[in-house]
Amino acid sequence: MSTLFTTVRDTLRYKGREGQWLWVLHRISGLGILFYLILHIYDMSLAYFNVPVHEQLMALFKTPVFSALEMVLAALLVFHAVNGVRVALLDLRPALWARQQLATRLALIITVVIAAPTIIIMLIYTINAHLSAAATTAIR
Repeated sequence: MSTLFTTVRDTLRYKGREGQWLWVLHRISGLGILFYLILHIYDMSLAYFNVPVHEQLMALFKTPVFSALEMVLAALLVFHAVNGVRVALLDLRPALWARQQLATRLALIITVVIAAPTIIIMLIYTINAHLSAAATTAIR
């Protein structure tokens, strides 16, 4: 456990500027995506092996908290993909390393351009779904 704390402390102390922070965000987004995949595979396996627990988890996943987490997941997926392309391009063309700051800015801009409409659409759908569910519950 002390190795983890040392790694985190040294990462925060290192002055690598944008490249370092993108590296940290890339790792965090990768871990977030991995956690989601593990949870998804576990839940989908319950659909076959334990249907009542699967249905309880599906009800939990339809709550506003998990809807917000889905939006975070969407942003993480977009960032991870765009930053992965940036890393691949810089690795394939070492001459572009001199323009790493520009590549970083472009990656962040592209992430926002793709993620913002996605999250807005998800937010509208989520609000409509929760409002209609609340209206249905109020009518009963």
